[in-house]
Amino acid sequence: MTQMADKNHHDTQREITTEKLSTPTIQINPAPIARRVAAGMIDSLILFIAWTILAITFHQNLISVTRNYLLSSSLILITFVYYFLFEGMFGATFGKHLLKLVVVDREGDPCTFTMSFKRNLLRFIDWLPAVYVIGVSAILISSNRQRVGDLMAGSIVTVAKEKDVNPPPAPFLFH
Repeated sequence: MTQMADKNHHDTQREITTEKLSTPTIQINPAPIARRVAAGMIDSLILFIAWTILAITFHQNLISVTRNYLLSSSLILITFVYYFLFEGMFGATFGKHLLKLVVVDREGDPCTFTMSFKRNLLRFIDWLPAVYVIGVSAILISSNRQRVGDLMAGSIVTVAKEKDVNPPPAPFLFH
């Protein structure tokens, strides 16, 4: 009798199939070098202003700041925090935002704080020996225009997607 009940119970079970929507392959185009350089210049100007304010606060000029360990350490920290926070929170610094650039991972997902930390930790190596010589060289050699920090973090700087001014309507939740 239990075999019959089990058989009848088994016959009434149905198989459920779920279809998943797959996303098409995303093509990430690296940002043009000229736009990256321009964004870097804007960010450098912002940092220069912050450094100048710090130097004035401590009654120093920017040249003498390099001889003061505390102030030069503060400049390095300000630079790191600027890039780390803005790219970690928004995927772009102010310069990148103005030029419609964004930092993403290899799959096109937004920059995370972990990724931002990795890519900006090596920013100082990219800067060596002076004025981003290593970073620019890496960008020119890399197929995805990645500097050393991008290679370590798995990040790519790309042109931000335009926001749709007319998004599709929300689907009906209740039928």
